[in-house]
Amino acid sequence: MATVEASVEIPAPLADVWDLYFGPDRWPSWVDQFAAVTFADGYPDAGGRLVWRSTGAGRGEVRERVLEHEPRSLHRIEFEDPEATGRLETRFEIVTGGDAPRTRVGQRLEYALSGGGPLAPITDFLFIRTQMRRSLERSLGALRLEANG
Repeated sequence: MATVEASVEIPAPLADVWDLYFGPDRWPSWVDQFAAVTFADGYPDAGGRLVWRSTGAGRGEVRERVLEHEPRSLHRIEFEDPEATGRLETRFEIVTGGDAPRTRVGQRLEYALSGGGPLAPITDFLFIRTQMRRSLERSLGALRLEANG
């Protein structure tokens, strides 16, 4: 499995960032390539499931199952889409110091490509891994903007 990571510091209280992160009505404004939820059952609690579809240029249908959900701390899912399977861990923490409340959100994505043949590892290393990291960075950057908007 390949791994990419990204994080962002958001000048907002942890409770506000947490609520924004799990508010499906706000996902189109910050989740990279997100179009709409097609199914949800028990999400975001452990064992919950979520199915969503991406925009036309995105990942297609994405299926998620929640592995861990620790309020205001940790959310881990496993996912499957037409191109990849894997796990996404999202951590939330209060940033100490300074005058205003700040929250750090960090994501770690572990994934394996579903196809690609014998050249898949090379393609992943040269192209896909960078795209996966940039997708995390776009989402987290947009989350920061949404939290401050």
